[in-house]
Amino acid sequence: MTHLMRQTGVVVIWIMLFCAGARGQQTVTIPTELAAYPDLIVYNGKIVTMNDATLSNSTGRTVEAMAVRGDLVQFIGSSAEMLRYAGPATRKIDLNGRTVVPGLINTHSHMHDHAVSRWVRNNPVKYEAVVKRFSVGGESFAEISQGIELVIKESMAHPLPGQWAWINLPGGGSGTGIGVQYLTQDGMTRDQLNALAPEMPVFVGAHPAFLWNDAARDNFLRYYEVEPTDENEDLAITIDTTIGRSLVLDYYFDTHLDELVDTLESELQHQAAAGFTTFSSHIVGLRITPAYMQMVRQGRMPIRFAFAHRLCQQVEPDSAGCFLRVGDWAGLGDKYFWNVGLTLGGIDNGPPAICTTMEAAPEYKSQEECILQPGNPYARAVHTALSARYRYVVNHLYGDKGLDYVMDIMEQVIEENPDITLDFMRSLRVTSDHCAFYPRKDQLPRIKKLGMILSCGTSINRSAPYLKIYGKDKASQIAPIKSIIAAGVMPTAEAELRSIGGGRGQTFHAAMFGLITRKTRDGESIAPEEAIDRDTLMKMSTVWASYYVLKEKEMGTLEPGKFADFVVFNKDYFTIPQEEIPTVFPLMTAVGGKTVVLREEFANELGVPAVGPQINFVYEPLGWGED
Repeated sequence: MTHLMRQTGVVVIWIMLFCAGARGQQTVTIPTELAAYPDLIVYNGKIVTMNDATLSNSTGRTVEAMAVRGDLVQFIGSSAEMLRYAGPATRKIDLNGRTVVPGLINTHSHMHDHAVSRWVRNNPVKYEAVVKRFSVGGESFAEISQGIELVIKESMAHPLPGQWAWINLPGGGSGTGIGVQYLTQDGMTRDQLNALAPEMPVFVGAHPAFLWNDAARDNFLRYYEVEPTDENEDLAITIDTTIGRSLVLDYYFDTHLDELVDTLESELQHQAAAGFTTFSSHIVGLRITPAYMQMVRQGRMPIRFAFAHRLCQQVEPDSAGCFLRVGDWAGLGDKYFWNVGLTLGGIDNGPPAICTTMEAAPEYKSQEECILQPGNPYARAVHTALSARYRYVVNHLYGDKGLDYVMDIMEQVIEENPDITLDFMRSLRVTSDHCAFYPRKDQLPRIKKLGMILSCGTSINRSAPYLKIYGKDKASQIAPIKSIIAAGVMPTAEAELRSIGGGRGQTFHAAMFGLITRKTRDGESIAPEEAIDRDTLMKMSTVWASYYVLKEKEMGTLEPGKFADFVVFNKDYFTIPQEEIPTVFPLMTAVGGKTVVLREEFANELGVPAVGPQINFVYEPLGWGED
């Protein structure tokens, strides 16, 4: 008698049939669902289950076949065993020797922001009704001032009702250009900008620095029911990206929610084509949550989203009070959309405005920014969340000093409240993302003691130029994954893949390849002793990542009773030459057993239509944003 019959009660059905036959050869029709036949069987493959959660590089059990019932893995085993379980309606897929792994879990990605950015590029007229963008350059402060004045007086002489002027200056992102210097050294004051534009909202920025006039400040804060005072501005607005993302999300999509839903759905489908079946991120923009909830209600979520609640930071002068009133959401939601904790989004910014203990020349050190500092509103908010026993997630941290501050608060909360033990603090799994210039070696024992999880990307390319500022000896602080694991700390994998929603982009393994090679795009070696192997990277992307999103019992491995989220690779990721790893991509991505993406080349082999976006994958390095 087979394992299937024992588990489903088919043995009882056979006894009933036998008895019925003995009484008069009666015919009994048994509904197919009572037999619990698999809906899908994939066989004749190399299914790497990743069912080893230890901090070794073991990938666990490997089998030939897998049976799926509903949205769960039903059985795993040999091809012969699984095929015996097939019923008359079971769909069967011959893998023809291909490699299968659990669906990839991306623990930090702004997929919805990439979707909106693409919408902006594709809908310039609609976007310009809210914000009209300009770029102003110059070799001196005077030339930049003149450019800003020309935009306001000529290009925006007749703005649409409520329309903003958004003026980008050079150097944004790198933080080292003349535009950043212009803004940080008061090349123009707010009073001067007010005189140029007393009524029209104007924003001038070179990320992370920015300047806006009173009309912009008042318009923005009032939209979110915040009194537009200087104090509230300082408390509520800490990062310029909040403004840029919120303007289009809330100002336009407030009355076009269906359009936002379509936009998000398309991006998530494209990300599924890269192999992602789950991702985590914070949310900026009040319309994002209703859009996701509409997709959930309509059954349109292509992949799963584990979100961090950031709305207490977005435009909020009292983050600590907001955290306390919001309460503990971690784990709440359904299997496609659930919360993983509270967050302030970022406790420092991008370089050079990062929070670090590293030494540098005064002109660079003066640009550093610790948004969270002991005793300030951000510190109080984190203290409030942890004291209330809520899970806190550090969704953005670039430098090492901010991590010190967070761990100080964690230990302070334990010391203050005897009911909050070290074991309880560890159970919260407080996280920190990016691993860009942290952790230091001396931070690792403390991170382990507190039970933190670190989400790490290939920050090598973005961070390496700053070794000229902070010193080559700081290379070992850039995504030191090998040391993190050796210290007993669990790392997970993150990548943006910004361009993939347009139908062309890197494979996930091309984006993450720097963690294996420890080389920049220019071939420079960065702390090669921190290199990891491919098996470790796969664990960071699957089984370990499931702990970050609080779903280790439901996903991250391919085992009976867990979600049937899996990808079929075009090559054997585990055995091909290392230099070919960036060329590995999914031929098929399934979420809960449902085929979300099936590439044409595999579909033709199976004799079925292709499904979902057909990405033109590229393997060469792209911009730093792909990291």
